Amino acid sequence: MDLRGARARAQAATLAAAQATPTVLPITDDDLLLPRPPGVVRRFWARHTRLADILIALVVLLLGYAESIDNGRGTQGADWFVHGWFVLPLVSAAALLWRRTRPVTSLVIVIVCSCILTVVVSRPDSTALVVAVYAMAVYSRPLFAWIGAGAAYAGYTVCAIAGGHFLDHSYVLVVALVVTLLFGSNIGNRKRYLDALIARAGQLARERDQQAQLATAAERSRIAREMHDIVAHSLSVMVRLSDGAEAVVETDPERSRTAVRQIGESGREALREMRRLLGVLREEGETESPTDIAPQPTLADLDHLLETYRSAGLPVAIQRVGDEPTADGVQVVIYRAVQEALTNALRYSAEPTRVLVRLEHTEQGTTVDVVDDGFLRGPAPSVGSGRGLVGLRERAALYGGVVEAGPRGADGRGWRMHMTLPQARGTSR
Repeated sequence: MDLRGARARAQAATLAAAQATPTVLPITDDDLLLPRPPGVVRRFWARHTRLADILIALVVLLLGYAESIDNGRGTQGADWFVHGWFVLPLVSAAALLWRRTRPVTSLVIVIVCSCILTVVVSRPDSTALVVAVYAMAVYSRPLFAWIGAGAAYAGYTVCAIAGGHFLDHSYVLVVALVVTLLFGSNIGNRKRYLDALIARAGQLARERDQQAQLATAAERSRIAREMHDIVAHSLSVMVRLSDGAEAVVETDPERSRTAVRQIGESGREALREMRRLLGVLREEGETESPTDIAPQPTLADLDHLLETYRSAGLPVAIQRVGDEPTADGVQVVIYRAVQEALTNALRYSAEPTRVLVRLEHTEQGTTVDVVDDGFLRGPAPSVGSGRGLVGLRERAALYGGVVEAGPRGADGRGWRMHMTLPQARGTSR
C-alpha cells in the first residue's frame, strides 16, 4: 500500500505549486499616491539632475577664476594663471559633479585645492567651498558638514599664515559657511524626512500586497479542501451505489431502485454543499437564498454521514468517548477527517469486514482513529484529486494537531488514519 505515501508526496508538491506566491511588482509613485512636485522648474531640474550638476560646476569654475585672479591689485595676480595654477579651480569644479553621490570626497578635493590657492594668491575658492559644504549638509549628515566646514576654515587660516598673507577674507568666509550650513541642514533634514516617509509608504504598500497574496492563497487552499471533501465523498458514494444498483437490477429490482434513490439524495446533498461553498464567491450585491449559505457540517451530522457509507456497502461502526468539543471549527475538522478516511476506505480497501471510527474526547484534546481491516492491494492508480491528506493536515494544523496515515501492521491487512487535536477543547476560531 505504498500508493498512499506516494499520493501524500504528490499532494504536497501539487499544493506547493498551486500556492506559489506571485511575483511582487515594484512599487511606483502612482501606487504610493504621492502628490505631484510643485512648479514646472523644480520638476524639470528634478528630471535632469546631471544637467543641473554640469551647469553648477561651470558657474563655480567661472566664479573661481574671477575670484582667484582679482586679488585687489588689478591683474598683477594673474601670474598664477600663466604658470599653471589655473587647473585648481578646474579640479574643484569637476569634483562638484559627484557632490550628490560622493559628498565627502568632493568636499575633501575642494578643500585641498582651496588651501593651495590660498598659499598662491591668498584667496580660497570660496564659491566651490560653499557649494561643497551645502552638498555635504544635504546629501550626507549635518554633523559631517559642520566638521567639513571647520576643516575648510582651519585649512584656509593655516595656509594664509604659512603664505604670509593677511586674513582679509576670514569673516566673509565664516559668515558664508555658517549661513550655508544652516540652510543646507534644513534642506537636508527635510529631504531625509520625505525620503523616510516615501520608504515607509513603499514598505506599507508591499506589505499590503503581500497580505493580499497570502489571503488569496489561503482562500484558494480552503476552497480546494472544501471542494475535495464534497466531490470526493459524494462521487465515491454515488459510484459505489451505482455499481451496486447495476449488479442487482435484474435479480433484485427493489434494491436497485433504493440504491438509485440514494444516488439522487447524495447528488442533491452535494449540490447543496456546492451552492454553499460557491456562495462566498458571489459578487457584492448578489442575493443568496438560505440554502446557499447553509452552515458547515458538525458532529451532529456525523450519523447521517456514516449512514451514507453504510448504504454504499462499507461496514462502518462508531465509538464515542467523552464529551464532544463545542467549538464549531473543531467539529468541522473532525467531521472532514472522518469523511476523508471513510472515502479512502471505500475507494482502496478490498473486502473490509469492519471499519471502526473512534472519537475520544478528553481534557487534553480529541483523538480521531479510523481503522479498516481490508486487504492492502498492490499499487494502483489514484482515483482522487491528490489533495485529501494534504488538506486534512492543513485543517488539523490550524488547531495544533497532526495527522498520521499508514498500514496497521506488516500482515498486509488494514489501514489506519490517526489525528490528534490538542486544542480541540477551545473555543471556535
